Amino acid sequence: MSVQELRARILKFDSEIERQMELLKTLEQDKSIVQSQLNAVLDPVARLPLEISSEIFLQFFVLCETRPVPTVLLNICRAWAVIAKSTAALWTAVHIDFPCGDDLAQVLPIWFQRAQNYPLSITISLRGRFSSWNHHVSSVIWKHGEKFKHLEILHDDDFADTELDETVDLFGESDEDTNWLSLPLLETLTIRCQHRQRMYFASQIFELIRQAPNIVELSFGKIALDFDGDSDADSDEKLLAPTLRRLVFEDDYTDDSFLNFVSLPALNALCLPVYYVTGENLLAFLERSGAPLRDLALGGYHPHSSVPLHECLRGIPTLTRFRMSEANPRAVTDLFVALADSPSMLPNLCNLTIRTMGDSASDIPDSSWRALVRALSTRRMQSRIVGVAVSPPEDVLASFRELAVDGADIYVGTEECNFVVAQ
Repeated sequence: MSVQELRARILKFDSEIERQMELLKTLEQDKSIVQSQLNAVLDPVARLPLEISSEIFLQFFVLCETRPVPTVLLNICRAWAVIAKSTAALWTAVHIDFPCGDDLAQVLPIWFQRAQNYPLSITISLRGRFSSWNHHVSSVIWKHGEKFKHLEILHDDDFADTELDETVDLFGESDEDTNWLSLPLLETLTIRCQHRQRMYFASQIFELIRQAPNIVELSFGKIALDFDGDSDADSDEKLLAPTLRRLVFEDDYTDDSFLNFVSLPALNALCLPVYYVTGENLLAFLERSGAPLRDLALGGYHPHSSVPLHECLRGIPTLTRFRMSEANPRAVTDLFVALADSPSMLPNLCNLTIRTMGDSASDIPDSSWRALVRALSTRRMQSRIVGVAVSPPEDVLASFRELAVDGADIYVGTEECNFVVAQ
């Protein structure tokens, strides 16, 4: 055969190969469609009404300990992918890990869209240095804030090279104009550092609260607020959060200066476990807010405060539960005497828990124990005084035991031993 004939034949083979490849591609597509149809016939989930199959998927995610993301359902079969995409409630919990790539900025809007009109629970986890924060991605997050119901920011900085003086910047360049930020559905906000105390810009925390008109719970853990150059810190006008009912500082490393700049008139519960609560600041906050506080937990109380603890508590007649975790003898003594001498003080108190500092319970005078007996005799409340290594006077114990026989719930002693019931 000539060269031209051979070349022509090769071209013919190429054309036939291309035609066969197209035919093979079509056959593979047809097979995939038929296989999906067969899977749908055999799959009991796919045969169920969408409402039932969606509920099965939802219950699986509730019961599964590993809490997988719903995207795993997209890779099983076409029928399951259709069900997953149609089940908006599957896409309401979003966990975002930093560091991350810019491509996540394109993925997140798709995820948010699948949640349809359901409110979202957002968890942002930041590992290592703040430079891991991706402002391109975070800008997408904040622009969808109108759908957030729960927002949690976690900082896992258990790394030796982490700079402790680095302030976390949540907004970046967009901080200059926050008109785009809106959190109308937000009810709970949690900002927590796992290992070390980190600094956050106070103005940014205030802005999150300001843009959340329906917020009811705020929790801080191991964070401090940077007020440098913050107009809120220099202004006499306090940030008003009229719907906030619960404020929790989760540990004694948290900076409580936040209280100096806010007014919380609806507050029901306050947990402030710092070592030395300053009476002047606490009283000013309570008077400014005028809140119907029912649950108050403090760490210690500054022994040199010009405002005694009982004066702060006197202004909270709605209080039903009071706890101190690092109580000094002076605060305990003054409180016992005030409760005994002023029956009208804290008329609704039904739960009193005091944990003393180290061996300081031995510094509580006998007269104070007798004052507590008088207070408990006129009040029906649970009383737990823990950390008492040395038993109170015998006459005090006898009175406590009589009250216990009459139904009072009283615990005085160490974690292991209640002197009231010990014989």
